[in-house]
Amino acid sequence: MTPNKSKSKRGRKPKAEWQRLRNEIKLHLDDGNYAVVKDMAREAGLSLNRFITRAVMGTPIRKALTDEEYAMVRSLQGIANNLNQLTRCANGMGFDTVVKKVDSMLTTTLGLLSKFRM
Repeated sequence: MTPNKSKSKRGRKPKAEWQRLRNEIKLHLDDGNYAVVKDMAREAGLSLNRFITRAVMGTPIRKALTDEEYAMVRSLQGIANNLNQLTRCANGMGFDTVVKKVDSMLTTTLGLLSKFRM
């Protein structure tokens, strides 16, 4: 006979007591208001429940970034990475050799930031 091993529990671990959502609030809306709230939640990129929870709690709700804005953010991340590499080069070879590259990166970055702030 083989000794009985304790079986591990399967599935997700239970949430801590303070994390459990036990209370609910019912909200009745007419069709027009419901459509407005649903559209606002979709624009913010949130589920209806999360949107209403944030609105009730007074948390600022921002619109989700568009694909164009995500592309700008990725571009800014790439520029930041390049600037970091140029800084390392400047420390090793001297700043005079890297000045032109830094100036071009700075103008590109400022241009993207001005578009992003619109």
